[in-house]
Amino acid sequence: MTSDNRLAPARRVLTALLATGLLALGPCASAGADDSPGLESFLDTVASPRGASYAVAVDTSGSMADDDSYDKVRAVLPTFLKSLRAEDRVCLIPFSDGASACEMVSPDEALQKLDDTLPASPDGTASNFGRAFEQALDGLQRTDTDACGVLLLSDAELVAPDDPRYRDFKAKGWSALRRQASGLPSDRSLTGYGISLRPGTDVKNVLAKVFPSYRMLDTSGTRISEAMTQAQDDTRLRQAALSVDGDRGRGIAVSWPGVRKGGSVPAASDIRVRLTATTKALPVRLTGLGIDGLPEGVALASALPRSVDLKPGESKDLDLSLRSTTAHGEGWSGGSDPQTWNLSVTGKVSTPLASAARRYVGKDVRLADAPAGGPLAVAGTVRTTTDPVRWTVLVGLLLVLLLPCGLWLLRRHRPVQGTVSAEAVDARVPLQIPLQGRREVTADLSPLLDGSGTVRIKSVPGPLREQPPIRLRCRTAGRPEREIVCPPGQTVLLCGIEFHYTALPAQRM
Repeated sequence: MTSDNRLAPARRVLTALLATGLLALGPCASAGADDSPGLESFLDTVASPRGASYAVAVDTSGSMADDDSYDKVRAVLPTFLKSLRAEDRVCLIPFSDGASACEMVSPDEALQKLDDTLPASPDGTASNFGRAFEQALDGLQRTDTDACGVLLLSDAELVAPDDPRYRDFKAKGWSALRRQASGLPSDRSLTGYGISLRPGTDVKNVLAKVFPSYRMLDTSGTRISEAMTQAQDDTRLRQAALSVDGDRGRGIAVSWPGVRKGGSVPAASDIRVRLTATTKALPVRLTGLGIDGLPEGVALASALPRSVDLKPGESKDLDLSLRSTTAHGEGWSGGSDPQTWNLSVTGKVSTPLASAARRYVGKDVRLADAPAGGPLAVAGTVRTTTDPVRWTVLVGLLLVLLLPCGLWLLRRHRPVQGTVSAEAVDARVPLQIPLQGRREVTADLSPLLDGSGTVRIKSVPGPLREQPPIRLRCRTAGRPEREIVCPPGQTVLLCGIEFHYTALPAQRM
């Protein structure tokens, strides 16, 4: 039987317990639970490929011989080491009055050195937890994994009478250990796990002294194997939470293979677009895939896939071709002109593990909403036809603008049709001056005067619906110009001449 088969029953029980506990964190944990993968599948997918690090501190004091506690630990350790992943790192720290150095090795190497690392039987004279944690923290600080766990297996008694740093829980060495445990970088996670082989409180107390985050997994000494498996799963859950946070803002990058940056391709050539997942842990999915920037009359020769799934860091190429290389447009005049179209990829980026992340690690996945990347310049042709609507609108706008100007001009120069009779006292025949339209009329008055003289006649500005009066400006030799306004049908005296204005019947209101 393989180690995976031996661990399967325990893992199924612990998976159910962990999932139940995490669901109790809040209402968000139940969202989308039906679509979530199992805990093991989620951890195998999302947990960092760098693996996790475990420092296993084993009490080798003489009291561990009671109730065969030490033998139970020795029997469980091989199974635990075999359950670790190849990328994990582990060190075994036997401790009594002192502690062995924590040298991080692979699980297989730790398994091979198990008998050489741990004594065959416990014969130590003390249980110095402080020295064990010193070595564990030193070893974990040298590892490059982002999730770390310290497993303490002891019979629950702190015995270190000869060590002033850790003689009791009031000694000064504990504060230094806590600062060291709290000083890991922000992208790393550390938890202390307690497995007590005998009922007591010292294991829990020492964990609380050193680790900001700690858990007691067993206080009876009867579930050692399950407790160690639970510590492993809990470490991987923390690792998955770090991975989800690490992918914040990531998503899918768009590139155009074979096209130099800032270059373009002819519209008649095949186009290849590459989609690359920029996430490190989460798989991504692109839905609503589309190509934006296609002009009127140009479309893709084949339909795009409805969705694209990518593993972290994976790339996929899509080959595109255009059904037509000529776009159509309407303008002021017809013709064909070269044009560049900027094509870009659109769609919605998500991950199929969003509900699982909320369920198992209480994290909302915050990926980039849309694909990122520059557009592709495509050189094509646009055939333009004259747009009658555009010209109609233009003419209408011109008419709207010119109408007020025309009305102003008509009111300023109102048309008149009629005759002005000019009669002097000494003249036997009056002078008839015809009026035509809007132009100014100038007449010679010398036949009516002793000397020279002229009169200029023009309509007076005013409303178009009223009969227009006329303005007469008379100039005679040696005298300044004088003027007068004469309404239709009336007679006025100007420059010694009587002027009578008669409008044609068509001009009468």
